[in-house]
This record gives sequence, C-alpha cells and structure tokens, in this order.
Amino acid sequence: MKVKISVTNSKLSGAIPSINLPAVKTCRANAPCKHLCYATRGNFTFPKVKESHVYNLACFINDSKQYFKDIYDFLTTGLTTYKYFRFHSSGDIPNKEYFLGMINLANACKHTKFLAFTKKFEIVNDYLNNGGKIPKNLSVVFSAWDKKFKIDNPHKLPVTYVNFKNSELNPVIPKNASPCGGKCYNCQKCWHLKSGQSVVFTQH
Repeated sequence: MKVKISVTNSKLSGAIPSINLPAVKTCRANAPCKHLCYATRGNFTFPKVKESHVYNLACFINDSKQYFKDIYDFLTTGLTTYKYFRFHSSGDIPNKEYFLGMINLANACKHTKFLAFTKKFEIVNDYLNNGGKIPKNLSVVFSAWDKKFKIDNPHKLPVTYVNFKNSELNPVIPKNASPCGGKCYNCQKCWHLKSGQSVVFTQH
C-alpha cells in the first residue's frame, strides 16, 4: 500500500506536498477547535478526500515503517525535488511512534524542509525532556487556540495563534507575531520559524 500524498492543496500549491490524516480522530481528545476546524468543512468533506485520510492512518497503523518509507521514496526518487513538505493540513500526530518517524524522515531527507503544526504538546515535550533533538529541517510549531486553552511550551517552540472574528476569544497574541498571508508557496515563513517566534492566522 502506498500512502496518498496531496499535491493539490490551494494554499500549498503543487510546489509543497502534504500528507494528511483524519481530523478529530487523530487530534487530542480535548481539542478546543473541533467545532470550528477547517479540516471538517469544504473540500475536506469530499468522500475521496476523507477516504484518503482514513487510508493513510490505516497505512501507518498496519506498517509504520513502510508509511514513512513511502514518503521518503516520494521525496527522493521522483522527477521533482521538493524543498518543502507539510505534515497534516488535516489531522495531528497520532502517537509517539509517529513523531519519531517524522524525526527519522527529516534526518534522512536533509534536502527537504518539513513543517508540522500540533496540539499534541505532550508528545513533543516528552521527546525533548528525554534529551531528543528536533532536526533543523523539521519545524514543529505549537498551535494555540482561544484564551481558555493553555499551551504547555517549556522548550519555547514557535507558536501559531488565531485571530478570532470575536476578538473577546483571543489570547494574548505577541505584537511581533507575523500575519499569515494565506499562500504558503509564496512565503514559507512557517518552515523557518525559530524559538520564541510566532505567526497569527485569521479565523477561517
């Protein structure tokens, strides 16, 4: 089974492929964004799109090594050399084994810069607390939400914030947070965020 890698995302364009998993199912149980999640609306609800996300998760569960080898082969054996890759326009890091797979993939594909937004703070923090190192070509960005949602970020990883339509929901957003322009292929800023930096998205 070959994983299904998307190269048609309008925000990423064909220049930045991504691998996706089912939203909600792979997210943290208390994720506060479920009711507003963009990955449960629009094109993400098309049957073939939803099927591909479920299929990818099944591929990982059935053979995690092959799952990441499929991504490695896509990035290293095709006619196109991809400089950027995104984990999870839909979904989140399912477990520790998956995160270690992301680490190993980044170490094996030095020519590609990887990006992952996550609310699975405990998986990343546990890895770092135990002496793990995140490769320089893997940007792991913690995803904030409203002012009631607390981010456990002792290692000062980059953070993304949401500027809500109802501003009363907003947490304290750093004044120097970079606004998202909406087109990753024209920017790639999130792939190069450093410790303590942040980006702010307008609510979808």
